Amino acid sequence: MKKVILSLVFVLATGTMMNANTSNEEIATPTTETIEVVEDFGCRGECNADARAGALAFATDHEDRSSEGELYGLWELFYTTCVDARGC
Repeated sequence: MKKVILSLVFVLATGTMMNANTSNEEIATPTTETIEVVEDFGCRGECNADARAGALAFATDHEDRSSEGELYGLWELFYTTCVDARGC
């Protein structure tokens, strides 16, 4: 008899908990917004990009990337010329 009463109490308790958790409301799904990030590095950033492209176009040795190499020398020349010309 004790087991029957305990099982009825258990069934009633779980039934009321299940009813308490259900609702007729619509479940809202989260939405994500797309944010466009535009990075503006300014005048010196543009000079850096231009100098890099110019150095890669004019250098014959692309393997030597040391500070004594042709690639760095051309980049430095193009970069300083660009900064001076634009007045950055």
